[in-house]
Formats: sequence, C-alpha cells, structure tokens
Amino acid sequence: MLTIGQIFYLQGCQKIVYCTNVWRTKNKVQRTKSMNLHRIILVLIAVMYCALSVMYAILTPPWESPDEPAHYLYVSQLAARWRPPQKSTIQQTNRFSKDQAFISSNYEWYQPALGYLPAAVVYKVLEIIAPDSLPKQIPSLSSLIPTIPSKYNIFIHPDRGILHVWDDAWGLLIIRMLLSLLGLPVIFAAYRLGSLVDKESGFLGIAAAGWVAFLPQFTFINTSVRSDTLTNAIAALVFLTAALMQTSGEQRDRNALLMGILLGLGLISKNTFVYMVPIGLIAVILSDPRAPRTWLRLALLVLSPALILWGAYYLAFDEARIAFAYTLTTALKINPELLTWKHLQEIPEPLLIDLFYARFGWANVAPPAICSKFAFGFWSVGSCISLIQSVRFFRRPELGQQMKIVALLFVGMLLAFIGVVRFNLSVVQPQGRLLFPALLPWAILGFWGVWQILPKRSEKIVAILIVSFMLLFNIYALCFVLAPAYWR
Repeated sequence: MLTIGQIFYLQGCQKIVYCTNVWRTKNKVQRTKSMNLHRIILVLIAVMYCALSVMYAILTPPWESPDEPAHYLYVSQLAARWRPPQKSTIQQTNRFSKDQAFISSNYEWYQPALGYLPAAVVYKVLEIIAPDSLPKQIPSLSSLIPTIPSKYNIFIHPDRGILHVWDDAWGLLIIRMLLSLLGLPVIFAAYRLGSLVDKESGFLGIAAAGWVAFLPQFTFINTSVRSDTLTNAIAALVFLTAALMQTSGEQRDRNALLMGILLGLGLISKNTFVYMVPIGLIAVILSDPRAPRTWLRLALLVLSPALILWGAYYLAFDEARIAFAYTLTTALKINPELLTWKHLQEIPEPLLIDLFYARFGWANVAPPAICSKFAFGFWSVGSCISLIQSVRFFRRPELGQQMKIVALLFVGMLLAFIGVVRFNLSVVQPQGRLLFPALLPWAILGFWGVWQILPKRSEKIVAILIVSFMLLFNIYALCFVLAPAYWR
C-alpha cells in the first residue's frame, strides 16, 4: 500500500515528466519552424544572388572587369595545353590605359593554375561545341580613357546594344555566369559559420549570408573571368572547417585532414591565399589548448596533404617552378619607393571602403562615396562592439567554443589586412577584392557583437534589415551606377 504522501509524490513526478515532454516537444517544433524559415530565407538569398550575378555578367561589357583580358588569356592557354602558361615576354612600358600590348597579354601568367581550372574546362567544352562563341582577340583601348576615365569604357566596343554586344563573345558570358556559381559556397559557409556562433536563433547566419551575397563588389568580381572565385570559395570552407574543429571533438581528425586538403588546393589556386595558411595551424592549437601532444597529430593531418598537393603541383610543372621563382624574386620584391608613411596612409581608404564595397570596371566606375562610407561606418561600429564583447566574454567557460571561433575570425581578418598591405609594398594595388578570402570574418564580426546585446526578439528584424539594406545597395549599384556607365 502506498501512503498518501507517496501517491502525491508520484503524481507530482508524472506532472513534471509530462510538462518536460510538452516543453521538449514545443521546443523541438519551434526549432524546426525556425530552421525551415532559415532555409527559406537562405534559398531566397541564393536565388537573388544568382539573378543579380546574371545581370552583372550581361551589363558589364566584355573585358570591362579588372584584368579580365589577362585572366581570359590564361584560361585559353591552360585549356590548350593543360599546363600552366609559359612566362610572358611582354613588359609594361606605359600606364594600363595606354599600353595596348601589355594589357592584351597574359601578365597573370605567374599565378597558380588551379584557380583557373573551372573556367578552362568550360572554355574547352565551348571550344569543341561552339568555337565561334569564344573571342579570339582583345579589342583596342579607347583613346578617351586618359582624359576622363570615369565616363568611358576602357576598350572600344561595337555599338550594338546590350544584348548584341555579346553576339560574337557569348562564350565569355557563359564562363562568367558559371563562375559566379562559385559564390554560393561562400554564402553557405557564411550562413553555417554565423549559425555556429549564434546557436540560439541562427539569424546571425542569415545576416552574414545576406551581407556577403549582396556586397556589390563581391557580386561584380564573381561575374568576371578570374581565379578569385574558386580561391574565395576554398578560403570560406577553410574558415568553416576551422570553426568545426572547435565544436566537434569526435570528427576533429577528419576536419583536420579536410583542412589540409583545402589549404593545399588554395595554395595552388592564387598567390594571395598564402595568408590563409596560419589559420589551419591556429585552429589546431585552439581545438585543444591544454593538450600539446594532440597538436602534433592534428598538425600532421593538416600539413601533410597541404604540402603533398603544393609540392606535387610544383614538381609536376616546370612552368610552375619558374612562376614561383618569379613571384619570390620579382612580383613580391619590396619597392623601396613605397616604404613611406605617406604611401601606407593612402592604403586603408581604398582597400577598406572604395574598392571593397562597390567600385566597378577597372576601378573607374563608382557609386557616390557616401554609399560605401555609410556601409563601412555601420560595419566599423559593429566590429568594434564585437571586439569589446569578445574581451568581456573571453574567460567565460560556457562560451569557450564560441570564443575560439571568434578568435579565429579576428586573426583571419588581421592576417588578410597585413598580407594585402605587405603586397602593396611591392606594387600599388589596394584592391578590396584581395581581402575577399577573409570575407567571412568581415561578415561575422561586423554583427556578432551586436547580437550579444540585442534582445532575442529583435534578432530576426535586425537580420532582415541588414539583408534588405545590402540588397538595395546592390540593386542601386547595378541599375543606377554600373548600367548607366556602359549603356547610355
């Protein structure tokens, strides 16, 4: 026989179990609804990105993307021999806008070949099924450019209208459109990484994905023939893998091996990827800071495939070894004339603002400066808040995994900035797109700190506002800046 007290106790336990099950069910339903909403928004972002990419590809005339003639020649030479191109013998003798011989040459010959492989495959297929679709020569430079560069095309184009200008170059357009799809892994990685540091609502991932997808310069660069698209996709996966190494102990070895493969592929895609390499080693240390013995195993898993891929490429092709020697001795040789405080002061504004957010053509087509400065100002405030919050939360044990990821992102952003500044000591090129391998840290850290002080109910609204602002910025840049510059 049960006593009355025992009966009440059992009834109380049953009620507790019942309420717990109801709460778990409701919580599971809410999480499912939230995940479904995230997926819907993410798909919409991806669809809008693809639509904008098509418009950028069409509305930007052939060769009116930075260095596209050289990149295209690299692709054609790679598709012809399936080997890296040979050293170009043409030297620059004048400024770009006046040097027809140089601007029509493959002056990007010293870059690694893998970044151009997707374009080369498409080029080869088109060469077989529709050879007339591929341009055979670079048009002449416009004589008007040295006068008023912001009002004229770099090259002379036939006066045919928007669509007919592609009549004998639609193969180039196809390559542009297909390469733009490589922006999708970057967008997905931004969402996934944002969700890892915002597990409660996940809307930080939505904000980061929208910021990346609708950054006008990102869309524009992805719709031109170049090696940046694949390189940026690999770099985004490097950051995502580094973050997963902090959250998944059971799969740490597998993620370390994947990290090594990605680093190896990135190193033979584009030279600017080199500043990503420390991320792999820092991820190893942060994954288990108190167990140095595990570092050796993980470091071997990271370095082995990276060195094998990198070494195999340079051992297999003598053209690659010549290019590597040229990179070390010439392309990256410090110019003493650039070792001045004045030059260093001139780098940040174009690098972080003008040429980062929206500058089209050969950097000769730009929206009103207030647009990029407003976007940069908003991002700067957000990143400062992130820095302050990271200092506050650094020693909170319950946020250990999250803070490791945030630390990785800060290091990645710093390495990218230092790497590009170092490059500008060899050649004056403060191009914002050179920072795009570290675009994920830029996106996440611009909002993570704000997310720590926002009421939870406001996160959805703020995320939608961020995505909407960047989308409107992108549409404005496309319709009212880029299109009028080329199609009057």
